Amino acid sequence: MIGVRKILEVFFVISLCVGLSFESDNSTETTDSNSAKTGKPRKKRRGCKCVQRYMSEVDKLIETKLKEFKDTYLVPSLNDKKEAEAQRMRDALLRLSGDVAETKNTLRTMTSSMESVLEELNSTQKENSKLNKQLNRISGAVANLTKYVDTMQNRLVTRSTNDFTINEIVPEQETSTAPKPVPTQCQDVFEQGAMRFRGDYYIMIKPAGATHAFKALCKMVNNSGWTVIQKRQDGSVDFFRTWDEYRHGFGSLEGEFWLGNDNIHYLTSQEDTMLRIEMEEWSGKKYYAVYNYFRVDGLKHNYRLHISGYHGNAGDAMTSPWETHDNMPFSTKDQDNDGRFYDSCAEHYKGGWWFNNCFEAHLNGKYYHKGFHKHYFQRDGIQWNTIHMYSSLKAVQMMVKPAENPRNAASNELSSNI
Repeated sequence: MIGVRKILEVFFVISLCVGLSFESDNSTETTDSNSAKTGKPRKKRRGCKCVQRYMSEVDKLIETKLKEFKDTYLVPSLNDKKEAEAQRMRDALLRLSGDVAETKNTLRTMTSSMESVLEELNSTQKENSKLNKQLNRISGAVANLTKYVDTMQNRLVTRSTNDFTINEIVPEQETSTAPKPVPTQCQDVFEQGAMRFRGDYYIMIKPAGATHAFKALCKMVNNSGWTVIQKRQDGSVDFFRTWDEYRHGFGSLEGEFWLGNDNIHYLTSQEDTMLRIEMEEWSGKKYYAVYNYFRVDGLKHNYRLHISGYHGNAGDAMTSPWETHDNMPFSTKDQDNDGRFYDSCAEHYKGGWWFNNCFEAHLNGKYYHKGFHKHYFQRDGIQWNTIHMYSSLKAVQMMVKPAENPRNAASNELSSNI
């Protein structure tokens, strides 16, 4: 109200000034006419400047009132809108933060669940692998029992028939109590029909010349029964062993092992024998090498190797013209029989073998996971140089059976070499 009153006062003053200005103009005109009549020059009068002054005050007052109006009504409204918008933004951010936190928790839960599922899957796969091995053993045992039961049934039927027809003529003969002979090798068991399925068979054998029977790992490969003499698969057994350990054998038939030089001598000296070597790279590619003739001499000849007649896809690393292993005695870290005069191959390459100077094949070296040596040129792993000179193999097994094309069996020495 004070502002309106002030504006009215200003307009009143303006109107008063306008009136005065009008009277001044009339007076000026009268004076001008009188001056014209008398011939005297007229004096100029200055107009009233109060209008400009009051108009300036009105402008200032209007600006002041507009500013007060803006500060009173417009600015708070805009600030309220901004605050409301900011609050909505804050609320949205809080909701998004909550959603993100909930999503993270959900992802953690899902990750934990997936890890649990993977662990269970790995455990299940391991259990399945164990079950498969047990099933293979059971299958072998069932096959052996089936063969035994069939044999016993045939004997019972034959004896019942003989008793029915002969008992009236002659008195009953005494039943033989002689024990059933132990097979000399896995091929004997296969020929008897007790190895009908693929898989591992653990069978007691007693080669000719052996002083006692021992358990062997038997496999059916290419419709034959093979006796496994060496196996590498996971590095669980150290093959950097002494002379006596290699002589008598070490490891486990269910994992990695060396059957023993004495036992290998018995197996390969009772008749002409052939060797099969199965190998696998870390890439999964598999190789094999077969030697039609394979024999190991006895202790007094330091288990000297005789080998020839290669065929397969692995390449001939045992009888290579560069570094043949044929006719080489066995060497270990504590008994050096190799062809290198200045060094011990067995000590340098971490395993017993039929070293020359030093090797093209060495299947008893150190086990390197993923096949990588500590140094590229070290070559102390499981080596077969015609496959790869500087990478260690993932798995290998050596097995023997009677030769398919035997030489003169009479020339084989039995226990005379022990």
